[in-house]
Amino acid sequence: MLKYIIKRVLWMIPTLIGVLIILFSLTYMLPGDPATAMLGPRATPELVAALNTRLHLDESMPVRLGYYLFGIVKGDLGTSVWSGHKVGSLIFTALPHTVLLAICSLGIAAVIGIFMGAFGAVRQNSVISRIVTIVSLVGVAVPDFVAALLLMLLFCVQFPILPAIGAGTEDGITGIAVHLILPATALGIGWVGYLSRLTRESMVDVLDSDYIRTARAFAIPQRLIAYSYALKNAIIPTITVIGLGVGKLLGGAVFVEIIFNRPGLGKLIVDAVYARDFPVVQGGILVATIFFVLANLLADISYGFVNPQIQYD
Repeated sequence: MLKYIIKRVLWMIPTLIGVLIILFSLTYMLPGDPATAMLGPRATPELVAALNTRLHLDESMPVRLGYYLFGIVKGDLGTSVWSGHKVGSLIFTALPHTVLLAICSLGIAAVIGIFMGAFGAVRQNSVISRIVTIVSLVGVAVPDFVAALLLMLLFCVQFPILPAIGAGTEDGITGIAVHLILPATALGIGWVGYLSRLTRESMVDVLDSDYIRTARAFAIPQRLIAYSYALKNAIIPTITVIGLGVGKLLGGAVFVEIIFNRPGLGKLIVDAVYARDFPVVQGGILVATIFFVLANLLADISYGFVNPQIQYD
């Protein structure tokens, strides 16, 4: 497994280099002078010249690329055009809120979705199985931002029992947990339906396999067969989807954080796009990409822990 992990880590390098080149090219995609585009048409020549000097926009492309990559290697993601703060400090102030939201929503989706899918597969052709299918289809069809608005309308307006905005950091752990309920649920609803459908279909195939029939022939209890033997193999495709779903969760977190006014990475990037603060946009997208690649790596490595029979080549 160690050789496989090293190989996968090495494959991350060209992916991140490609992302860095794309992010570096963002300023060249701006119409006209990049400094004027960031500062706006009313910027004075002095401000434009100062920004050109600070961001090395008055240098040639190879020199600028060298400054950019050297700063990344040093851990320096640049400085915000508007606030003057280091981009790294802005990102790592907002990042814990997004990571906590993604983990909670993914945890909710995985636990509920896998349980629903497995239960629906065991109870095939029953009323419960049909209900699970309908709930799964509804969950997949509802976008994250629609679910967020509906939940806010229901639990913040119609029945005001949960907070509508903020992260609750001023109220300690209890406040943070309460403020996470609606955003995490809104972000995880779609994945509940998707994971339940995937788990159910995979579980149905596994339950029809030869080794399951052999286990039944030895009079092993049906519940033990389903949840100890079949689910262990049926859950492998679900783990793959969960790893790939981190990217979608980060994308959905943008809308959810804006609706609930949470100070996360997604809201930071969107606010920077509106303000044309491209150093913050570049740094935020780079950090999100790193998390996405690492999540895929962890998903691949976890196969061996779920099913020790899997051999890494």
